[in-house]
Parts: sequence; C-alpha cells; structure tokens
Amino acid sequence: MDSGLLDRELIAGLRARGQRVTLPRLLVHRHVRGAQRHVTAEQVYAELADELPSLSPATVYSTLDLLDELGLVRRMNTPRGAIMYDSRVDDHHHVICRQCGRMQDVDVAIDTRAAERAARSAGFEVAHAQLTLNGLCPDCAT
Repeated sequence: MDSGLLDRELIAGLRARGQRVTLPRLLVHRHVRGAQRHVTAEQVYAELADELPSLSPATVYSTLDLLDELGLVRRMNTPRGAIMYDSRVDDHHHVICRQCGRMQDVDVAIDTRAAERAARSAGFEVAHAQLTLNGLCPDCAT
C-alpha cells in the first residue's frame, strides 16, 4: 500500500477523533503497515530511531495502541507475554511457535459466532475473534 494512501487513512481516523496528526504517528503507521510481518513495539522503535532521533519508546507504544483503537493494526498478546502488532486486520488466524515465538498467519475460514455469543453472554464486548494455534515451527521441530 502506498504511503499517501496510508497517511490519508490515518489522518481521517485521527481527525474523526479530534486528535493531532504528528510525524511520529505517520512514521509508525507507515512502518507497521509496510512491515509484512508481526512486529513488537521494541522492533518498531529500533527500526525507526535513526530516521527520527526524537522518537521515544513511549511514543511508539502509545501510537501502536492508538492504531489498534483506530482499527488500523491489530494488537496481539502471545503465550510468551510479548505483544505483537499485526498490519492485517481482516479475519485470519495465527500459529505461534512455543519455542522461538515465531508467529505466522493462517488463512482459513472458521465460524467463531458461537464463541462470540458465549463471550457476549458473559458480558464482554467482542471486537474480533481469532484462533491461535501453538506448536513448533519447522526450524524448532527439527
């Protein structure tokens, strides 16, 4: 996706909420959406720090959380406690290696409506549902 389109998408989301458009927000958004992989806030900071020396880890964390709230990225908790950010917000699932933590998308249609209904019955407001599979990646399985 080109950076102009990404910028317009973020700008529209920020303005709809009455929030400021800033260079750090634009850069973090472009970076995560263009990464083609799941990333941590620490990775984003390390990869952007040279480009914007005034960028702080706190700004990266708060921007990623804002992007998640805007529906532009998806925040994911992993079994090892790391928080990953996924640029894909369409319905898809994940497999995570329990040894090295590698995460990969799994594109398969799964009907999650029963689980979502159960969550709503328990009083939860469901934003999205996904299946997470745990196992060993090809590298760790050998």
